[in-house]
Amino acid sequence: MLRTLILMPALLCFCTAALAQDIIIDNGGAGYAQLTGTWTAGSSSGFYGSGYVYASSAASATATVEWRPTIPATGSYEVAVWYVSGANRASNAPFAVTHAGGTSSLSVNQQLNGSTWRVLGTYTFNAGTAGRVLLANNANPSVVIADAVRFRPVTPAADEFRGVWVSRFEWPSTTPSVWKSNIDAIMANAKAGNFNTVLIQMRGDTTTLYPSPNEPLSSLITLGAGDDPLRYALDAGHALGLKVHCYFNTHVCSAAFAGTHPSWLIADASGTPQSSVVDGYWWLAPGHPDVQQYLREQVMYLVNTYPDLDGIHFDRIRNPEPQYSHDTVSQARRLGGANPGALNFDDWTSDQITRWLRDVYAHVRSVNPTLQLSAAPLGLYAASAYPGYSTGYYYGKPRHQDAKAWLAAGAIDWIAPQCYWPDGGSKPDFSDLVPDWLASANGRHIYPGMSASGDGSATETINEITAARSLGAPGTTVWSYGAANSYNFWSALPASVYAQPANAPALSWLTNPTKAIVYGYVTDFATGQPVTDAWITRSGSTYTSLSAKDGFYCWLELTPGSYTLNANLGGIGTAARQVLNLSAGEVRRVDLALAGPGTAVALEFVGAPVTAQQGQTFNLVARVVDNSGSLVTSGSYNLALNASGPGTLLGLTSGMTVNGAFTFSVACSAPGAVTLTVTELGGQLTPANVGVTITAASSGGGGGGGGGGCSTEEFPGLAWLAALAMLWSAAALKLMQRFRAGQRLWPRS
Repeated sequence: MLRTLILMPALLCFCTAALAQDIIIDNGGAGYAQLTGTWTAGSSSGFYGSGYVYASSAASATATVEWRPTIPATGSYEVAVWYVSGANRASNAPFAVTHAGGTSSLSVNQQLNGSTWRVLGTYTFNAGTAGRVLLANNANPSVVIADAVRFRPVTPAADEFRGVWVSRFEWPSTTPSVWKSNIDAIMANAKAGNFNTVLIQMRGDTTTLYPSPNEPLSSLITLGAGDDPLRYALDAGHALGLKVHCYFNTHVCSAAFAGTHPSWLIADASGTPQSSVVDGYWWLAPGHPDVQQYLREQVMYLVNTYPDLDGIHFDRIRNPEPQYSHDTVSQARRLGGANPGALNFDDWTSDQITRWLRDVYAHVRSVNPTLQLSAAPLGLYAASAYPGYSTGYYYGKPRHQDAKAWLAAGAIDWIAPQCYWPDGGSKPDFSDLVPDWLASANGRHIYPGMSASGDGSATETINEITAARSLGAPGTTVWSYGAANSYNFWSALPASVYAQPANAPALSWLTNPTKAIVYGYVTDFATGQPVTDAWITRSGSTYTSLSAKDGFYCWLELTPGSYTLNANLGGIGTAARQVLNLSAGEVRRVDLALAGPGTAVALEFVGAPVTAQQGQTFNLVARVVDNSGSLVTSGSYNLALNASGPGTLLGLTSGMTVNGAFTFSVACSAPGAVTLTVTELGGQLTPANVGVTITAASSGGGGGGGGGGCSTEEFPGLAWLAALAMLWSAAALKLMQRFRAGQRLWPRS
């Protein structure tokens, strides 16, 4: 636990003289006030200063106290509280910190972790006495404790990722109050140790540690009514200013799941499916389309359910050994139509994980543009990457974990390779592995993983943090919380390499993107069903995207501009779509419906003007086309024209196509940008849209006539006559079209 320390000389050199000292307000001291209710002096040991007071808890606040400091200079201050813990203390003592940005409410479990400084968070305070910490007694039975509050000035260090992994064996419990207390302690310790990110495991296999409609709850945990551990962890971490990522094992499953999904399991080189645990797990075949879709659905459940989740962190994203997986489905796909590059077994199997990550990345970005996706690959990539290293080590790439390909594809935001070896002694060496990973970053971030248990103290980790910094890594990650807690990292690191707090680095490709993403679904136009393993190509690239089991496909890292997409699958048909004017940071959905030649699949505009003048009437031709863009003259379709935007158009209507086309007559009424959309009322054809800018009528021009005409701006009362005239013009043109088409001028009565 964090001890009370006098600021070290090393820290003083980073702080101004005005901000160099802690401000500690004890109960009964200057700045402390009992505002309401009855507070009684306590007698338990472990208090700060001269003693403490307590108040009996109540359903609503009847007793309040405050600690109001005199802040010498505007700046950031870490706020921490001291209390004497005990079994009869409130598990949710309500503190409220009023700072320059408002008031932050936090709940502290005073049953645990007492007689030390418990950090509430770091906040900006203005100089003077406007800030305060308030404690009330509206809490669980029986009492709330008021002792001391510390305001510690902080000068953040340069941005640096400081993460800690928390495994599913280090926090869950079958007693809800215990797992909640464990999460509270994890977040408090991470904050006290000047970490900024907690990677807490919430999915170890196909069971979860959060309530899921798709997967059963893990036997490691019991939930009370309304409990959600992931929600609890997010709230607890965010209250302290920590980033919280959901640590998520991907390609492993429970024994029960394996029993009900035998065809999804890996198979060895002879094609024999897994029949017992391998490397401690049952494993899912990465090349099986059902597996790919299922796992992406579980990720998207998290994305859609927890919009404030900072990230999702993947582990076990590989095969356990090189001979896997020769399962029947994967083999048929590799030797059939799901291998555009004609890859061998190892490269194709690795590529299946990379393709899955591409799809996940695009799907996540379509919902949440800033959620971080990361992974923890094995620390050793391949023997060829490290001169002098034998082939006998446990490498990732032979196990179809090509993390360098993930980075190159832009399918991951950062990785934390598990470089769990110290420098010196027998190989591997931490400093041998990290440079190769950094050289493969491709503009993404590398936060090397370190083992906290290597030497029975924090010394090895401190040395590796120092080494990672010297090699240029933008941060590091510690495995794992349990060992870090045993060796008191929460005091050891702030006394050395983490002397100052630091923010996690911003990821520029998320905060200020320069590339775009296209994604969508491929379907069979005739049936509307999703198409698996359609090939999708785009102009300017030799890569071929494949559609997933649900038809999902994507293109990442697109330079802003326009592209042509072509999709095909033998026996079903083709599709072609223009993707126009992609902008930086855009994530655009473009669905593709496969059909044979001559099949009507879409609408398009012909001859649409880019600009038109107020008062002008223009014709707009919509035509029916197949997937090659050729006109389809057979059949008749009921089309409707709609407009959106600040500009106003008159004469919008609907009509039946003749020889594959219909002409709309549109009158421009009010200036502004307008998007015109033509749809087929039966819903069979893909709509088309076009943008038109309506400019204001020329001053004094009187519309389309000669000089001396009267405008509606000069005579507002005539505006309705102008509108009526335009409507009549559109109606007259419509009658002429019907006459030329041999139709009745008036419908039957």
